[in-house]
Amino acid sequence: RPNLFSKPIVRHDFDDSSEFDQNVYDKAGWVLEMLRHQLGEENFYRGLKQYLEVNRGKNVVTADLVKAIEDATHIDVDLFFTQWIYGAGAPRLDLQYAYDPAKHEVALTIKQTQKRQGRVGLFQLPSDVEITTASGAKSFPATVSHDTETFTFPAESAPLLVLFDKGGHFLKSADFHKEKKEWLYQLKNASEFSDRADAAVALGKLKNDEEAVAALGDVLRNAIKEKWPIRAVAADSEGQIGGAAATKQLLEAYSVTKEPWVLTRIATALGNFKDDPTVVAKLESIARDDHSYRARTAALQSLGRLKAPGAATILTAAVATDSPDDILRNFALRSLGWLDDPKSVPVLREWALPGKSIPSRNAAISSLARVQKDNKEITAQIASYLTEPHFTVRMAAIKALGMRGDPSAIPALENLLKSDDLSIEMVPAIKQQIANLQKPGSPGETPAAADDEDKEESATENATAAKLDRLEHLIQETNQRLKAIESRLPPPKQP
Repeated sequence: RPNLFSKPIVRHDFDDSSEFDQNVYDKAGWVLEMLRHQLGEENFYRGLKQYLEVNRGKNVVTADLVKAIEDATHIDVDLFFTQWIYGAGAPRLDLQYAYDPAKHEVALTIKQTQKRQGRVGLFQLPSDVEITTASGAKSFPATVSHDTETFTFPAESAPLLVLFDKGGHFLKSADFHKEKKEWLYQLKNASEFSDRADAAVALGKLKNDEEAVAALGDVLRNAIKEKWPIRAVAADSEGQIGGAAATKQLLEAYSVTKEPWVLTRIATALGNFKDDPTVVAKLESIARDDHSYRARTAALQSLGRLKAPGAATILTAAVATDSPDDILRNFALRSLGWLDDPKSVPVLREWALPGKSIPSRNAAISSLARVQKDNKEITAQIASYLTEPHFTVRMAAIKALGMRGDPSAIPALENLLKSDDLSIEMVPAIKQQIANLQKPGSPGETPAAADDEDKEESATENATAAKLDRLEHLIQETNQRLKAIESRLPPPKQP
């Protein structure tokens, strides 16, 4: 298979101890999607066809793809590849608009706020602005290329909805300043998933807001008309809003939902509601016998994060339960660490031992990082796994030692650095954990630091889920478009 992206895509706008991260692969996928949108379906696939035919059986670099596209479509894509492949980072946008009733005009101000350094600069974004008024929706072209720009568009009346980059085709982060009523309208009326998801996320930031809770609940419970991705995002936002009203919406939605992905997100969202016996009872019921294994794992995680009474018993029982790919066991082992319960330590130490499955060992080691941090025997047990041949076990042990905050692990980590079989990912990870352990008040020594670790891991899990949801949506959309293109092609000639 030809390598479309021979030049590494490295993110320089974030501090990172490693040159390469998951952003390399995520961004490459986004770039292909953006290129398809910018060129259009027919030009995009015409360019790919040219690229594959000309370079069949050859080694290639990015420039070969650029040449093939330009030869096939006669479209200059040099700027596109310069900023998205040879450049770095992604735009961060701050947007706000104002309506002038005297001029019947909307003024949209867009600022690029990304930190510009190295290969991260200003981006040129050819996009559209859609303005919806009482008379309907109209779209206008707008190409962003400066650090601050104001675009003006005609509007017969005050806008009901203003969208920039409708459907979210460009890789970016954006902060669009809108009033609550606009987000409510966007959640209900926007035609694209991405725009409705943006509204759901924005409404999730309004703590204990009854209107936001009700609007998200309508989306969440509508099992017939709504597709599952937006319902999953609505569940996340209900969990962020909090309060008794949001709890009620989530519990009611669970009873009418069938899709495993949505059930999972509801069970995860319920993990944000502390000191609510109704929530705990529901999570316990889900964890024991729900028909969805995915939802059961989410309930196990929520019970662990809530440190619910009786959670240790339920999690330990799940460790002993067989399930496809040991999914219940592994999530239960990972969740036991949140409890920091001495009774769970023997179970975790047992499942961390060689001879158990690798995923189960990794889960147990990760949880041992959080329990009895003054127990030198646990630190020594984890350190003994640093020299194992299994990469994931070694990485789990490295991170666990850093989280425990026990300086006695430093010699073992320093010895590991002297090995000649370390991967490119492992070296910076070891150095980072050594640095953490050498600092006064390292991660394992203060409750505040432990809370920070919890929040970081939770954010990572949410981000991963969001990426998977977006990927699923894009795959479905791409399949539909491919079928439409195939229906227009002439039938193959018979030999």
